[in-house]
Amino acid sequence: MLKIKATSILGTAPIVAALDRVAPFRQNKMQPVGNWPPLLKFSIDNFDNNAILKSVQDAMLQYGQWNYRIGETETGQIKTDSGYGGIGLTYNPNHVDGDAIDLHQQVQGNHRPGATGLDGKNPFTILSASESQTHARRNTHYDTYGMCYRTPASKSGELGTFLNTFKRTMVRSAVRVIYADQIGQVGDDQLAGVRWHRDEPFFENLRINIPLLTNPLFVLEQEGHAPYHLEAGYAYTWDTNTLHRAYATARSEVPMQRIHLMLGFSCWWDFDEQTGEWSQNEFFNKKHPLDMLADGEVIPGLQLT
Repeated sequence: MLKIKATSILGTAPIVAALDRVAPFRQNKMQPVGNWPPLLKFSIDNFDNNAILKSVQDAMLQYGQWNYRIGETETGQIKTDSGYGGIGLTYNPNHVDGDAIDLHQQVQGNHRPGATGLDGKNPFTILSASESQTHARRNTHYDTYGMCYRTPASKSGELGTFLNTFKRTMVRSAVRVIYADQIGQVGDDQLAGVRWHRDEPFFENLRINIPLLTNPLFVLEQEGHAPYHLEAGYAYTWDTNTLHRAYATARSEVPMQRIHLMLGFSCWWDFDEQTGEWSQNEFFNKKHPLDMLADGEVIPGLQLT
């Protein structure tokens, strides 16, 4: 199988684009063997939700948590989203922010969006194909495979024990928090959450959402489907390359948080932190990421409900 040193990948394109040039895979047309619904829900064997939630909360107390960065004020101050935040589980040691921010903060968009790395585009922006070629650059928010190193928070306590069981490389992963009592970016009512957006295709980034702390007030909405509340202690996935958003359906009068693990996986390329090497695995161009997930080849112990 093909192996590529990250340091040998030249140019300014994101890591995944460079890998795709060598061995195309991002726009693969393979269909899964399973006849999967639009939203998949899995139980997780031996998953102690309360213990992992406490571990996450302890990690945020120890390492911090940050709100999402969404632009700049007219005076050049960083503007953040008071309704959405969290802490990183992966980071990029070569990120454009350098030492200007804590490495756990990298997943919250670029430092001073528009001034560093994004040429005026904030991380919520849905980029067209041509815009992506212009604005998606190595070591920025859009360099998903650059954020493939585990943060200290990701290695702590019961959270770390759980993440250590994963069989595939995590990319741009985080604990995501929605603060329902805060003003947010969703809709005319400025509800807390994430606006309509698309993420990468399955073949590039299989995203798994595991709610740890939630309330029926919080929902996921996929384009063309009714809003749906995700239950704590289960793992969910869907085609995140289609339009979707997650938000609180009303503003809470008291402090209220939704805490989820937002996990991204490179299913066909594995990264070795020790050698700095990307390697194609045995599933490359042979098995759909959804089938891999269902068969326990991403997170072991998942059972489709």
